[in-house]
Amino acid sequence: MKTLTDYEQIGFLTEANLADGHAYQGLTAGQEVIVDRLGTAWRTSEAESVPESEHRYIGRYARLIGSPGLQAAPGHLILPTASNSIDLVAAYLTLTGKRVLLTCPTFDNLALILRRRGADPSPVSEREVRDGESLARRLPGAHVLFLVNPNNPTGTNLSEDAFTALVRACVEHGVTIVIDASFRLFYPPAWDTYRVLQDLGASYIVFEDTGKIFPTQDMKASLLSCSADHRAPLREIYNEIYLCVSKFTLRVLGEFFEDARVTGLNRSLHRLVARRRTRLRQALGEDLVEREARPSRISVEWLSTAGTGLDDQTVVRELRGHGVGVLPGRGFFWDSPHAPHSTRNIRVSLMKPDSEFERGLTRMAEYFDKAVRR
Repeated sequence: MKTLTDYEQIGFLTEANLADGHAYQGLTAGQEVIVDRLGTAWRTSEAESVPESEHRYIGRYARLIGSPGLQAAPGHLILPTASNSIDLVAAYLTLTGKRVLLTCPTFDNLALILRRRGADPSPVSEREVRDGESLARRLPGAHVLFLVNPNNPTGTNLSEDAFTALVRACVEHGVTIVIDASFRLFYPPAWDTYRVLQDLGASYIVFEDTGKIFPTQDMKASLLSCSADHRAPLREIYNEIYLCVSKFTLRVLGEFFEDARVTGLNRSLHRLVARRRTRLRQALGEDLVEREARPSRISVEWLSTAGTGLDDQTVVRELRGHGVGVLPGRGFFWDSPHAPHSTRNIRVSLMKPDSEFERGLTRMAEYFDKAVRR
């Protein structure tokens, strides 16, 4: 069975690639200025030390998400991509023989990397994560709750109260919380995740991402932060593989953070995502959007193929024949990809160049109109 990343690679060959969730939308006016000053960023970063560069990067990101708790975290590492962060965490969890509960559905590379490293995660549903009693029944016997929040593909995002209750339950049962926060910036920074973890005395690892947010031609970095109990072993594994992330990369991304902070995430990002989501739902119809994903604010849409009578792979294959790349839903159900409930969704990216996005919508609307009438 192809992985979701395999399908994303295939999407590069289509005229309207709405498969991968990377940020390929056009630059804002403020971002254009940053690109025009790349030479200055090169020279400035060249004059800095690596610790200075990393410290500035962490501070800029912490200010962007409104998190003093991030800067207060005992351990920080910066990796080239979020997938590298997943791999680092997976290597550590395998080394320590940890039993892992992992969000399901979610992007399959988390489960694939964990398994490749020797861990065998068990699925925990979004409903169980939200419901305190259900989660409490799952935590005994587990060592790690690996949570994707906000979740990809549904956009499910825990409230402060729900997150606090979850952290309390993990602390009570001695469970480490690992959080993939790659889609964090699509929601307004209303409260401090790191401060909640620290105030409740949690054992935690959290990693961030920039590749889903900023159109930087896949120049990105993943900030991983942790509680004191994980700092030394994670650093040891990191040092075996990495020296540092490019100072130039951190300087350029930091400029994007500052622009977004000054401009406001609503103006620089959220309005665009909302417009794209509205446009897609107008073109395809609200009924195609899965009910649990309708409140989503992340940069992808989780659609149902049930009305066509076709499974996800058939829809993906036929759309590719029309020059449109999307992802089959079964890959997100990493524990049971062939179960009937796992084969009735597709995922569509919103953050593409305007012309490519509109071309994809037009062809998808024509396709679904005909498919429903078959």
